[in-house]
Amino acid sequence: MNNKRKKLCLDYLNARSAFRKAADDDAVLQGNDNIMGRIGEAIAHSYLEQIGRNPKVEENQTNKGFDITCEDKATVSVKLISSENKSGGTTKIDADYDELILIKLNDQHKVDRLGHIKKVDFMNGYRASSIYKAKEPYFRESMLDDFGLISKYGTLFTGSEIERYKLL
Repeated sequence: MNNKRKKLCLDYLNARSAFRKAADDDAVLQGNDNIMGRIGEAIAHSYLEQIGRNPKVEENQTNKGFDITCEDKATVSVKLISSENKSGGTTKIDADYDELILIKLNDQHKVDRLGHIKKVDFMNGYRASSIYKAKEPYFRESMLDDFGLISKYGTLFTGSEIERYKLL
């Protein structure tokens, strides 16, 4: 490996390590072993806080299907996809949650789209769709399209609607 490549790799790993160390001391950013997952949870937490839901990120997320619990006891699963993801899909959406927040980041690492949907509405839309074939749902970027599952069955925020929340 040449020195330029080595430095690039080490700089990335050091920045990642610094993020994890600082995040572990932050109640919202701690917990998830996936850094992008932590960032998604922080974005969702900010959104939920701004709409008066009094969210709390789960400290021990092992084998849970949700990431956040709101004051009204509703559990929220959070999924994030970035522009780095070329396949358009991410992880499985587990069954144990009440609400789902799906987030898409753009090339500038800003929130491009945010979808919020109740589990029953998500599952009804998923089953009714001819696009999604898997028995168990996975987060697909297409769910956040203008005429996608979230806009049809839940709430989709884009453009100025996103900007008012100042999420990231």
